[in-house]
Amino acid sequence: MNYHSSLMTKEEKIAWRHWATVYKMGDCSPKQKEIRIKISLQKGWMTDDDTILKLLENGIDEFKRKVAERIDDSNSIEYNNCPKCERITRTPKAKQCRFCGYDWH
Repeated sequence: MNYHSSLMTKEEKIAWRHWATVYKMGDCSPKQKEIRIKISLQKGWMTDDDTILKLLENGIDEFKRKVAERIDDSNSIEYNNCPKCERITRTPKAKQCRFCGYDWH
């Protein structure tokens, strides 16, 4: 989700933005929340589309897992592995292994 969100489908991106907007509303008062929801729907930050909301019905963790599995199954990602121990690095552009400490800058 952090490094390959460009590989998400249009529907997944809308669902992700919807969830992030709801999360940011946090514990505001019911009246304030109602106002924020109205504005968010107008701006396109939230959606009332049932097909999009269905993606989030089992929670954000399940949504992330399904998106990650779909992206990984598409073989669109080139993994950045350490040349020494072959384990995956922390980020796609990392030049130092967090496991063995090898540095290939």
